[in-house]
Amino acid sequence: MSLKQAIELISMNRILTFKLLLIGGYFLVMLLFFYEENLFIPTDTVHHFGNIPFMAVSISFGAIITSTIYNFSLYVYLKNRQYLYYSLAQTSSLLFLVNLDAIFISPFDTIFGFKSLMFFDISQLSMLIFSLLFLQVFFRSYQVVELDRLIRAVLYLALIDIFVVLFFSHAFFIKFIPIFIPILLVLSESARYVKKRDLPFYLILVGWSTVLIVVISEYFGVLKLIGITFPFLHIAIALESIILSIAIAYKFKLLEQEREQQKTLMLQQSRLASMGEMVSGIVHQWRQPLNVISFGLMNIKKSSKGQTKNIETIKKLNEQVQYMSHTIEDFRNFYNPSKVKEEFCIYQAIKNSHTIVRSTLESAGIEFRVEVKQDFNLYGHQNELEQVILNIINNAKDSLMLSHSKSPTITIIVDEPIIMIEDNGMGIKEKHLSKIFNPYFSTKESGDGIGLYLSQMIIEKELKGKIWVNSYKHKTTFFIKFDKSDFF
Repeated sequence: MSLKQAIELISMNRILTFKLLLIGGYFLVMLLFFYEENLFIPTDTVHHFGNIPFMAVSISFGAIITSTIYNFSLYVYLKNRQYLYYSLAQTSSLLFLVNLDAIFISPFDTIFGFKSLMFFDISQLSMLIFSLLFLQVFFRSYQVVELDRLIRAVLYLALIDIFVVLFFSHAFFIKFIPIFIPILLVLSESARYVKKRDLPFYLILVGWSTVLIVVISEYFGVLKLIGITFPFLHIAIALESIILSIAIAYKFKLLEQEREQQKTLMLQQSRLASMGEMVSGIVHQWRQPLNVISFGLMNIKKSSKGQTKNIETIKKLNEQVQYMSHTIEDFRNFYNPSKVKEEFCIYQAIKNSHTIVRSTLESAGIEFRVEVKQDFNLYGHQNELEQVILNIINNAKDSLMLSHSKSPTITIIVDEPIIMIEDNGMGIKEKHLSKIFNPYFSTKESGDGIGLYLSQMIIEKELKGKIWVNSYKHKTTFFIKFDKSDFF
């Protein structure tokens, strides 16, 4: 753990400790000064709803029931626990509202025909338990496990409170610490730990915030003070059920897309590994003949005393042997990458990529240039960056061969923290620029649309950088930018 991470952890623990102290202080105040008001609640009818509020309650019940059935169906089909927990949380919310209406609101007190504070408390505790279980599973998809201990502690207290209800017919903890407080605590902590904040995360916050605002206003008597009688809580819970159902479904879609990306990347790595085995076999077969040729050239050189022309020819042949040996070694290193991350030089990665395609570029008459304004080192898998550079070079080569340019050129510019890869080929049409990194999209007839998609995955997921492309007339430039925190 770095010093910066340690300081952040201490700071976060201090903030959580401060929040817990506030909650503890609130609990003591409620226990000491408002014991009877909180523990013994009268069961008299408080509100009388007319036709419009009655319709609003009915519609809200319909939305909650629909959301419950929808999420439970998804659980049955997908076997994902977050759907089960949320459907159970919605069921508990429905039971809570039914109990609330039966006890305090007319005409529901006669429609439902029962008044039980015991079931009222159990429904609240069930709502708290399943909501926290849902949030725990949901935030784990963001690689957040720091909330587990906090959620576990609240769950233990909720379970103890359920036993208290069963023995004494009323709860204890939630009388003095209403359930919106632990949920608000968990949500506020999640906002500090979640790094990748996507749309589902914001939808979760919006959905829960809608309910919390109404609940807090109701709890502290704000709505009663201004004389408003309307089923805001029913509507808020119904809206929350719709918003969170969308958030859960969308998050599942995003996770499926990530799995597909990882599957595609693993398939590509498997292909490279297979090619690596083949290249290693070729290296093994070539090594001995190349050694024999090199040894033979040495003997010929010894017997060619004073014959300058022969010695010069032998020198050139020996250079070609060495070139073949280095080239096949570069191929083997490319297709058999190291599994361990390490520091590597950007310029060296570019040179290695060029080695793979040098002969192809030369035979096509394409000039290849590298301009190093400011070189830099990166921490990661060098082979992954080489794959990206090689893929962009190959695409540039194909474009240049189709364009029939008089002076086809590929230029790579290294200027910390950016790599620019330019070509003067056919360019990319403006309508294709926004799709160029999409999977299975290709402007080439024989293209599979995987190369640039994989390149973007490698740069953004593996090397924590960014990649984008600009194209104007006959010039196309790919930009690769890295985070300076990964530099050495």
